[in-house]
Amino acid sequence: MKRIIAVALILSLLLTVLTGCNGSEEQEIDDEAVKAAILEEFNNITQIPRTTGHERAISTYLRTWAKDNGLDVVRDSSNNVIMDKPATPGYEKAPTTILQSNMDMALTVKDGVEFDPISTPVKIISQEDTLTGDGTSLGASSGIGMSTALYVLKYAQKHGPIRVIFTTDGEEGMSGAKKLKTKYLEGDYLINLGWNQEDTINTGSGGSASYEMIRKIEWTQPQNTLPYLITLSGLHGGPASKEIGNGSPNAIKIIGDILAKAQGQGILFELASFNGGVSAETIPEAAAALIVINESDQKKMQSIIDDAMDAFKGAYGGIEDGYSFTYAAAEMPDKVISFDDNGSIISFIYGIINGVQSMSKTYDDVVESATNIGLVSTASGNFACRVSAGSTSDVGLYEITTAHEAISSMCSMEYNVSEGIPRWPDHSKSKLFADISQAYSLYGGKPNAIITHQGSECGWFVKKNPKLQVISIGPEIENPDLPEEILKLKTVTLPAKTILKFLEQQKDLPAEIQ
Repeated sequence: MKRIIAVALILSLLLTVLTGCNGSEEQEIDDEAVKAAILEEFNNITQIPRTTGHERAISTYLRTWAKDNGLDVVRDSSNNVIMDKPATPGYEKAPTTILQSNMDMALTVKDGVEFDPISTPVKIISQEDTLTGDGTSLGASSGIGMSTALYVLKYAQKHGPIRVIFTTDGEEGMSGAKKLKTKYLEGDYLINLGWNQEDTINTGSGGSASYEMIRKIEWTQPQNTLPYLITLSGLHGGPASKEIGNGSPNAIKIIGDILAKAQGQGILFELASFNGGVSAETIPEAAAALIVINESDQKKMQSIIDDAMDAFKGAYGGIEDGYSFTYAAAEMPDKVISFDDNGSIISFIYGIINGVQSMSKTYDDVVESATNIGLVSTASGNFACRVSAGSTSDVGLYEITTAHEAISSMCSMEYNVSEGIPRWPDHSKSKLFADISQAYSLYGGKPNAIITHQGSECGWFVKKNPKLQVISIGPEIENPDLPEEILKLKTVTLPAKTILKFLEQQKDLPAEIQ
C-alpha cells in the first residue's frame, strides 16, 4: 500500500504542474495530493503496534518525526508528545491553536482471527473508496487524527503559533490527558482530531462517574435439591459510552430480572453464584447465575424462564443474532448465599437503574444521561458490582449518583463513587466553532454541532484551562473500534484543508467567545 500511496502522490503532483487547471478540477487534484500525503503518514503509523498501554514505540516515532522536521518537541513522563511550530511572519499576534489526538488505538479482533496486538502491525485492506483492517479494527480515529496533525505541521504556510499534543491512553482511562501539565494547554483554541462524523462537529461531552457496591456474604449449606444454571451469552455488548444509546441489552439485568420475578412469584430459590460482565464501562455480553430450587417449583421456574426467553427473542432477536440463552441442570454447589443476602442482592440488581435515563432536549437523538451496570461477581466470596454513568448535564449525573446511592443503602451495600472524566461544556456558541464552520463550508456543506454523553479527553483540557475554546472534527468512520471499521477515503482531506484555511484566516484576530 505504501508504494500505491507514493505513486498516487507523485501522479497527483505531476498533474497539478502539467495541467495548470483551476476551478473544480484544480480542487479535485488538490484533494488527491492532500489525501495521498495524509495516507502516507497513516500507513507509517499503522506499522507501529499501539494498543492502549503500549504507546512507547509510537511516541518515539512522533518525537523523531518532530526532530526530523525541525520542530521543538517534548515527551513527558506519561509518553505524551508535544510539538511546537512558531507563527509565520505577520501572524505573530494570531491566536495560538492546539491540535490534539490520542496516539493509542482500541484493538478488536474478529472471532477466529489470531493476532498479537503487542507485536503485530495492523494489516490494511485498501479498496477504491475505503480502508479496512484485515480481521481487526483499523485505528482510524487516532491514526488519521495524528496523520492530519502531522500534515498540517508540515504544510501550513500562513498561521499563528501551532502546538500539537498527542496523548496516551485516550481509548480507555484517558490518563495521558489527565496527567498532561496545564502549561501545555496555554492557548486560545484546541481542535481535537478524533471525531468520526464528517457532517458534524463535536462541541461538547458529558462528565462521568464510576461506582462500586459491595456486600459481605454469609454462606450456608443448600437446603433445596435441584441445581440449575441460567446463562445468557454472545450479546454484542461493547463500550457503554458508544453503544448504550442503541438500546443494547444488558445480560446482567436480564438474568437479574428473571430471578426477581421468580422471587416475586414465591419461588424460594437459593443463589450459589452470580457473575457477569468485565468492567463498569462495558455493556455485559454474558452473565450466569447458579440457583438451587425445590422440586415443587420446577415447573413454575421453567415457565418463568420460557417467558423470559420468548420476550428476549421478541425484543432483541433481530438485533442480537449470535446469542445463547440456556437453562440447564447443573452440579450441586457446596454452599449457597444466605436467605437475607440472597434477597438483598436480587433486589439490588432489579432496582438499580440501567441504560438511557434522558435524551438531549437540544440535539436530536443524542443521549443526555445514561448508566451501565457493567460487572457483578460473587467469585471472591462477597458480592461486588461495578457501574459507570455519563451525562452532559451536571444535574443528570447527580440524579444518577443519588439513585445509585439510595438503592445501595436500601440493600445494605457498601457504596463508593469516583469522579471520572470532567464534563466538556457545549462550545457551539464559541468563535472557534463559528470560524471552523465557515472554513468547513468552503469545502462542503454547513456542519451541525453535536454533543455526546460519553466522556472525552477534551473534558480534561477544559478543566485545566477553562478559557480554552474546544471542538472536535474528523473524517467519516463507520463502526469505529470494531473489526468492521471502515474509513471513507473521500472524507480524509476535509479536516486538514479546513484547519489550514482556519489558520490562514486567524491573522490578528482576537480569540473571544461570542
